Amino acid sequence: MNNTNYQKECTIPDRDIVVSVLNGDTNAYAFLVKKYQAKIYSIFARSIRSQAVAAELAQDVFLKAFEKLTQFSFEKSFSSWINAIAINTLRDYWRKDGRKSSFTDELDTDYESFDATIEEQVFNGSIMQVIQQLPVLYREALLLRFRDDLSIQEVADSLGIGTSAAKMRLKRGIEIVSARVEGTNEKE
Repeated sequence: MNNTNYQKECTIPDRDIVVSVLNGDTNAYAFLVKKYQAKIYSIFARSIRSQAVAAELAQDVFLKAFEKLTQFSFEKSFSSWINAIAINTLRDYWRKDGRKSSFTDELDTDYESFDATIEEQVFNGSIMQVIQQLPVLYREALLLRFRDDLSIQEVADSLGIGTSAAKMRLKRGIEIVSARVEGTNEKE
């Protein structure tokens, strides 16, 4: 495949692009960067108030992914794999910064630049406030599943846990959110 094919054909599977990169077509990696740059940047932008730091960390993720591309498991999706790198990069950033945090602790819920859909209204409202107060393990799973629209398997892969653990975190997180939104005071 040559580079013009990547520009014309946006439906090339990520795995085929990874194979091309591993076979020496390093220019093909730009297609993956372009495809995922907004998603990866948004993980950092919602947690870090500095756009420059968020952009630098997103760039670091793509550099790490490129350097470790030989470790990519074709049994998983590229999206989950690069998401996991981003989450771990953000956790490392918070550790180096001396803070105990997760990638959602500083979540910016200002979605004014987007059209007001029902989902965004939910995330702007009380449910998002409840989610932000959840323990990290539930909060990360819920946001990956419902905000980032990842499958349960992708949530598990992104968090480095099994699918059963991901399902339990999602189930428990939903139970806690439901109880708090309904006004009961369920303990975690």
